[in-house]
Amino acid sequence: MPLSAFPPSAILPPMTTNTVLRDRAYRASCASLFIYSASTVALPICLVVISRELGFTLTQGGSLGLLASVVQFFALIGSSVLAARFGKIRVIRSGLFTLAAGLFLFILSRSWIHAALLMIVTATGSALLDALLTPIVEDLYPSDNGSKMNLLHAFWPVGTCVSVLALGQLLSTGVSWRILFIALAVITASVSLLFPSSRRIALPASRADFSHMKDILRLKRFWVFGSALGFAGGAEAAFAFWSASYIQLSFDTLPRAGAFGTAAFAVGMAIGRFFSSSIAGRIGLRRLLVISLAAGLVSSALFFVITTLPALYVFLFVIGLCIACLWPSIQSYAGAQLAVDPTVLMIFLSCFGLPGYSSATFVMGIIGDYAGLRASFIVAPVYIAFALALLVYDVRLARKTGH
Repeated sequence: MPLSAFPPSAILPPMTTNTVLRDRAYRASCASLFIYSASTVALPICLVVISRELGFTLTQGGSLGLLASVVQFFALIGSSVLAARFGKIRVIRSGLFTLAAGLFLFILSRSWIHAALLMIVTATGSALLDALLTPIVEDLYPSDNGSKMNLLHAFWPVGTCVSVLALGQLLSTGVSWRILFIALAVITASVSLLFPSSRRIALPASRADFSHMKDILRLKRFWVFGSALGFAGGAEAAFAFWSASYIQLSFDTLPRAGAFGTAAFAVGMAIGRFFSSSIAGRIGLRRLLVISLAAGLVSSALFFVITTLPALYVFLFVIGLCIACLWPSIQSYAGAQLAVDPTVLMIFLSCFGLPGYSSATFVMGIIGDYAGLRASFIVAPVYIAFALALLVYDVRLARKTGH
């Protein structure tokens, strides 16, 4: 869907220089999340081909994300300091260039060790984007009720859908995965040019002082939100990362068929996030989260009764629809509930989300090697159940504190 699909006249007051720049920065953020998603999903779509060429197991394939999450954790923490010092736009641009460099360097991989080392560069760029794309929208629309955030995050599954269909088709016709990584690197670097100059648009300064960080870490509800986000991210990873490989290995199909599965999941997520932006305004973020988690728990458990490929495609669409709003809505809800600097809060929450995402891919890889990939999908309902329990617990905490 083109970025122009969201006309500023529908959501902003009459256009001025400032609103023009705000609209441009928002669209650039959407484009950045789109290409970030497309770049991230390249590895799982190409994983079967890469693993055969480089000779590594499912456990090693899943561990690439886990190893990267260690680097991402420290990069996320450092991004708050960088954003306070240089501004969010400059750091986001740096993240795009770093991600592009990581994608390009990854084509030099000749073994799992090489791939793991080169993932460090990719992970650093990804962390800077993950840390600041959400808070920059919070800065642009401080009174947002979650709609702008869900619209932003809708570009994640849209990027996934476009990428997996294109990559799956090209892989199936014999195009080298290295050529595809080079193309993604070029596009990623080009997206950085869409942002307005940081000198032309004023964004709120971020608090990077350690005393404020301590204030956030002392909040019990912060740990509840962070843990819930980690489990929600892991549930999303289960289907985003391993669906394509599962389809290729279990149904003995071409990469194109695996890509269709990931695309079905991404389309469900995209629709869910587009509609969540309006639903949240009607029933509230808290109720939306609890309903989505309950629906996701029931739906994810149905995976084990599916035996045909068409039914699996339908399932992936439905589960994508159910868990679509979790990541952005947990962040928006935490920002509305906790009276702290939103940039630092979003970054700290991402410190839970990314490791949660990577832990699921790693655990599923281990289970996949020992019991088959089908059995590994038990991770999804388990993670969703934990996230639901945490959100229900937060309802009790909110009542005690009067929220």
